[in-house]
Formats: sequence, structure tokens, C-alpha cells
Amino acid sequence: MAKGSLRIAEVIQPETVDLELSGIQDKDELIRYLIALLYRAGKIRSEEEFLRAVQEREAQGPTFMENFIAIPHGKSEAVLQAGVAFGRSGEGIWYETQHGGGLAKLIFLLAIPDQMSPDAYIAVLARLARLLVHEEFRTELYAAAAYEDVLEAVRRGEALLDER
Repeated sequence: MAKGSLRIAEVIQPETVDLELSGIQDKDELIRYLIALLYRAGKIRSEEEFLRAVQEREAQGPTFMENFIAIPHGKSEAVLQAGVAFGRSGEGIWYETQHGGGLAKLIFLLAIPDQMSPDAYIAVLARLARLLVHEEFRTELYAAAAYEDVLEAVRRGEALLDER
């Protein structure tokens, strides 16, 4: 891992994790909800400004991946500190894309400060995507009963990535 690059375990907080995501009907509601978690945790200064950044990024190409995973993200001046909101949905939430979409069950929303270099931004996304490729990591996220379980899964996953 590049020196000084962002570790997911360092920026995911108890206030930004929801293991139920009950009552959320669609992608727009989902993203707004996760943004509100980041706002309440003090990671962003404006929900609307950050929402625009995420929507602009969504318009560039889908952030929905295979295996019921979505990684919406945005880079914005509204981001005070890098942050990650994580939500899990048992039934899945319809995640619309330009090319159809699918059910998202594991959703990571990344909030990236505007001053972070494009290379560092891409490195964070790539790191998270590499973690999510591993079935054992996804299994741990599905089994997580609390924030601490999510954090431990991320720490273990990042340690494995560092060894490779």
C-alpha cells in the first residue's frame, strides 16, 4: 500500500454504519440516507452539495458492481474529512443505473475531500473494490451483528491486501 494512503478502517465510524436499512425503497433514497449519516457524523458540511457531487459521479458511469454491491462516491468541497458510510440490506434495494441496475445489499458511500489527489481517490476506490471481490469479506459483512464486526472485517481484509 502506498505510504499515507487512506485506510477504510480509519474512516468508517459507528455513526456511519447501518446494518438494517429498513424502509428505504430506491437508490435515491438510499444515497440521501447514507449522506445524512455522514453529515451527522461531521464528515460533510452540506448534504445537498455532496449529493450533487455523488449524482455527477453516478452520471459518469454505474457504481453498481456484481455480488449485490454498490460503491457510490463523490469528491467535493463539502467534504470536511474523508468518510465512509456503510449500509446493509437483507432484501436488497433497487440500484438503478444507465444500463439497468440490480439489487444492492452491501453499499459503501465514500466521501472524498476535494483536496485529495485524483490518484489517492482512485486508490481508495480500488482498495475497497479489491476487498469486496473476496467472498469471505462479503460473508463477514453479511454476518456482522454490530459496527465492531464490520470494523474487524475491514481491518482483516485490509491486512490481507497489505500482505499481497
